[in-house]
Amino acid sequence: MNPLRHRAIWWVLVAIPLVQACRREHPRPVTGSALDSLPTPPPLPVSHFNIPLVYEYTPVLAVVERAVPRKFGSIDSVRMVGNDPNRHYAYEAVRGPFTAFVRDNEVHLRATLSYAARGYFKPRFGPTISAGCGGDSSADRPRVTVELVTPLTLTPDWHLSSKARIARLSPASSTDRDRCTVSIIRYDVTQRVIDAAREALNSHLPDIDRKISRVDLTDRFQNWWGLLNRPIRLADNLWLLLGPERLRMGGVSGAGNDLIVDAGLDARPRIVTGAEPHPEIAPLPPLSRDTAATGFHIVLGGLIDYPAASKTITDALSGKSITEAGRTVTVRGARVSPLPRGQLALAVTFTGDANGTLVFVGKPTYDRQAGELRVPDLDYDLTTDSDLISAYSWLRSDALREFFRDKARLPADLLISRGRSLLSDGLNRKLGDAVTLSAQVDSVDVAGIYVTAPGIVVRAIATGNAGMQVRQERK
Repeated sequence: MNPLRHRAIWWVLVAIPLVQACRREHPRPVTGSALDSLPTPPPLPVSHFNIPLVYEYTPVLAVVERAVPRKFGSIDSVRMVGNDPNRHYAYEAVRGPFTAFVRDNEVHLRATLSYAARGYFKPRFGPTISAGCGGDSSADRPRVTVELVTPLTLTPDWHLSSKARIARLSPASSTDRDRCTVSIIRYDVTQRVIDAAREALNSHLPDIDRKISRVDLTDRFQNWWGLLNRPIRLADNLWLLLGPERLRMGGVSGAGNDLIVDAGLDARPRIVTGAEPHPEIAPLPPLSRDTAATGFHIVLGGLIDYPAASKTITDALSGKSITEAGRTVTVRGARVSPLPRGQLALAVTFTGDANGTLVFVGKPTYDRQAGELRVPDLDYDLTTDSDLISAYSWLRSDALREFFRDKARLPADLLISRGRSLLSDGLNRKLGDAVTLSAQVDSVDVAGIYVTAPGIVVRAIATGNAGMQVRQERK
């Protein structure tokens, strides 16, 4: 038979959704004998999906804005320079708004203090003399750059966690524009402003961490956790359930206004058939640690029903003439049916120098190299056909048996590739507006062949790597 035509017929007949049985009439069960039931798949390792959790960290700015004072010092608060009662100074600094950026795995919060200062000198005789800087115009005031840094991460209960520190507190530039030295008292007020700002900021760092820790992201992530629990339609009456179990915390990085947590999802994905399932959605679990990626492992199952199998083998045999011991028979048809203990019966009808049906029995196996189901131990069923063999002893020959062994094959590569394609489609899509699945199916390896009443079940295990992008809506 032309291989291309053979494959085309196979596609039409058995390229059905994995796990889903054909809607054709099933053959009658074997009389007086129960077929082996399909065993439960062996437990697979937990599948692991890489999930960069993306959330906008700009709300943290509002927390820091409220925690850090906008004003430091007062021109009305005069201080003595050291222990000299003749020299005094006063300053007043105003903080501008914070801006934020990410470097490595930390959020940097930067603001500018602009300040004015006055120096007072009281000579032994005469009135007090004063001079200062930054008093004429706020645009000309000297400046100090304040930079806070905190590694933001998530706690097991889905709150933000911070440990803020001062990364920089220094003049905004090295020019005279950003220094204030009051000559009449020979005193550099710049360092005094920096020291005062440092003291004030250090006293507020615990308050910053405490307020950031109150930022609760549970509601934000509960929404997409529900999306991960929804069934993914692969085909009619065929569904992929991701089976999410827990999330693991990984490293933290940033891009633009987003903080990215390289989290991992532990899941037990499976494929089910029938009407759309409605799994119970558990609450968002606590966030765990450790994100060692292991990829995914998913059990697939394809079914080849017996009418399809019979048609495929009939097409391969029909019209073939076989000569043995000077006698010739021509095959007219073949029928595949199930037997107990994982065996198949192949009934071959022929005409010519002998007329009737020979029944062969054997156990199907998978030939990985050929991508086919074969029956290498196919042999005569003498119990069923003893009368025919007795009448035509020449029918029982090694050559005839080898001929039927060679033809008793069912291509499974299209079934497997169809399953691979369905799974790939299911794992590469958007779930709602926040979750985008992406995956690569690396391999689909047949793990078992089972003879059941509806048909021959090909069970395979798909492996690969998958990830998700989770982005929260801006609020």
